[in-house]
Amino acid sequence: MPRERSLLERLRDPDADRAPAIRENTARLADSVLANLQRLLNSRHGITPIQADYGIPDLSDLLHSFPEATARMRTAIKAAIEKYEPRLRRVTVKQSGPTEEIFSLRLEITGELVSPDEKTSVWFETRIDPSGRVLLKS
Repeated sequence: MPRERSLLERLRDPDADRAPAIRENTARLADSVLANLQRLLNSRHGITPIQADYGIPDLSDLLHSFPEATARMRTAIKAAIEKYEPRLRRVTVKQSGPTEEIFSLRLEITGELVSPDEKTSVWFETRIDPSGRVLLKS
């Protein structure tokens, strides 16, 4: 199962090496990518000593450049995903409709899962709340 599960997932469940169906592989891969994106996008630059650029910039750093802050955040999210989630390619990040909350941002992240079995597009609804927490769902 190359690159289907993250290292932490393989360590948690080392006996899951049975050969699942292609559809099961794809669903598990998408769930794993979603979990990794949750960790990645809720991390801020400088939090990891080994990789200072892991995560996204602190939102308070971007507020000073409003209204360009939204475009800068989309660019930062796309760059982080392209660098730290190799199981996703052809990533796009675009702003979706307005949110109910002030100082909240809704984005759509789309991409293609890297899978030897089939070509699968994924879509994640993303919301950055006023506290800076990133919520993703597929």
